[in-house]
Amino acid sequence: MATKTQIRTQLLKDAFAGRFSTYKDFGSSVGMIARGPWDVLNDIAREEMNCGYPDITVLIFLQETGYPAQLDFVKTSSPPGPQERATARTKAQEVIDLYCPGAVNPY
Repeated sequence: MATKTQIRTQLLKDAFAGRFSTYKDFGSSVGMIARGPWDVLNDIAREEMNCGYPDITVLIFLQETGYPAQLDFVKTSSPPGPQERATARTKAQEVIDLYCPGAVNPY
């Protein structure tokens, strides 16, 4: 199973590349199954935001909805509502603006 450092490193690589991926695809890239355990993403999100960086975990989304499974540590609806979609778009843009300006925001 991947360590938190390996998961964060892959998230940062994806951020610099402007790459968004499903949990399944991201899991494959770090040697985890799509179903997790993904609690580590909350830890990474908190640590990044506590240091003043955007939540890079927004790069991972559910295949079924095309949106992150949670935003601001709250599970998203299925399908996500207008406010959740707007929040995902804003958070993704923060990541894009910092790590990969000009990348397409999929949300």
